[in-house]
Amino acid sequence: MNTIIITAADSNYFELVQGTILSIRDRPQSKNIAIGFFDLGCNSEELRWLQEHVNHIKQPKWEFNFPARNTVPKYINGLLARPLLRQYFPDFDVYLWIDADAWIQDWYAVELFILGAARKGLAIAPEMDRSSTWQYGGRSKFFTWTTNRYKSFFGDRVAEKLGMYPMLNAGVFALHKDAPHWEVWHELLNLGLQNCANIMTDQFALNYAVYDRDLFDRTEMLPAWCNWLCTHALPLLDCDKYILVEPYLPHTPIGILHIAGGIDKIDRLQLSTTADGTVKAIARYRDFKKQRERAVTLQDKAKNSSLVLGDYISQGFDLICPDPCLPNIITRNSSIDTRSYQHNQYVDRRHPDIPLLSRDEALILYNIALQYKGRQGLLIGAQMGWSLCHMAIAGLEIDVLDPILGNNEILQDIMASINSAKEVFGTISQVTLVPGSGSSAIAELGTQLQHRWSLIFVDSSWDVSSTLQYAIACEKYAEPNATIIFRNMISTTVCQGFDYLKGKGWRTRIYLTTSIIGVAWRGKIEPVGHQSDPQIAWEQPKHLEDYVAIEHE
Repeated sequence: MNTIIITAADSNYFELVQGTILSIRDRPQSKNIAIGFFDLGCNSEELRWLQEHVNHIKQPKWEFNFPARNTVPKYINGLLARPLLRQYFPDFDVYLWIDADAWIQDWYAVELFILGAARKGLAIAPEMDRSSTWQYGGRSKFFTWTTNRYKSFFGDRVAEKLGMYPMLNAGVFALHKDAPHWEVWHELLNLGLQNCANIMTDQFALNYAVYDRDLFDRTEMLPAWCNWLCTHALPLLDCDKYILVEPYLPHTPIGILHIAGGIDKIDRLQLSTTADGTVKAIARYRDFKKQRERAVTLQDKAKNSSLVLGDYISQGFDLICPDPCLPNIITRNSSIDTRSYQHNQYVDRRHPDIPLLSRDEALILYNIALQYKGRQGLLIGAQMGWSLCHMAIAGLEIDVLDPILGNNEILQDIMASINSAKEVFGTISQVTLVPGSGSSAIAELGTQLQHRWSLIFVDSSWDVSSTLQYAIACEKYAEPNATIIFRNMISTTVCQGFDYLKGKGWRTRIYLTTSIIGVAWRGKIEPVGHQSDPQIAWEQPKHLEDYVAIEHE
């Protein structure tokens, strides 16, 4: 089937149309596909680029005489010339139009448009889907809008008859050369232009032709994912494949993404993911492609990362490796007190004075956090993003309190790590970063946010003297089913906060790890089992002799 894909733009939309064209050319299936372009006002440099990427460049004429022709924007003539595509680009079997603010993600949609046009004449997607926001409370407003447009173009009778029909979106469609739609569309467009001329006239004329001129049976109605309108519903991001998909099961891949109106409002999208997280994405093709390539590279590194010599992981743990998202986190062998613990110590290369969790300790935090997915978590001490990533990837909504967040360079670096982890894992939702310290800051944050926390991690290594006060404040703002984790239980001062919770009826255990992790909990959830490194002759400090070490059952 000899096919041409046609698009159009002026200089204002040129960056977008470059994405449209590249989304075609980047696909191996486009090898035998011609691209046509309507020049609506591009400069010489833009035309040079087009000459290298498209097959045919045409300047549309004013094909209709109508009262408002001298006042409508020049780019309107690109829309009005569409019923005459066969004359501008002769000798093709199928004419597939794609607006400049749309781009191809999955070529299967292109195949369906071509097949639908060959089968019936016109292939097009109605603006209706189970995900469309206007269907849930906005139907009356939407149909009032369509009715008023029909009335302005074609009068009361047509408006009354067709106002409640689904809108067929002409931003993406395919017409066969022998389809009967061409002449009828041309006739009705000329009729509508005499009454009202704007960017919607040609679309309503095409809808009128399909619904009222015996062309419905000659039209193939394609699903919404073939022409996904972001103004009706945002897609989801499948982070495993890093593609845009329908919001609901079975999460069919979006074939053609159509930004459609209000580009400035939705250009930078906050997308939900299929793993219940959120990711910021730019809807433009070239930006999304770069983001995808970067994310896939990080995912490959994360999946193929192996244990560094000197790391230990307890058996039975779910494993993650966020290291590629934290490029400044490095390992160094360490010695705690006089005991030769061979587990690596993790630090930030720019701030090696801030000790971070060992690999085993970080995975204890992650595996406990998995039990609280979707709940609120509090992190006291961001650990340069190391503990934060492990906790957030588990799917909690995390509030982070750390005085180091007042340093804008560090804040931006941690935010970049979190955004990378969002792209790689797709499970991170809300992360709130707050500069501050002290028990009063916990109380202020709890009061301000008006919620309690289910999982709290206290990195007491940077503020040992305040651990008791932290424990008191954390208990006040903890959920009935909650866990509070302490790091650095080797310190007797840290143990004071732990002792306080035990005295208040919390159940308590310790994990024999490099710095010794303490876990206090209440409610139904139990801490995860753990096998301490059998290669090490662990010694339980005297001040922790009354606490039982957690082992696998």
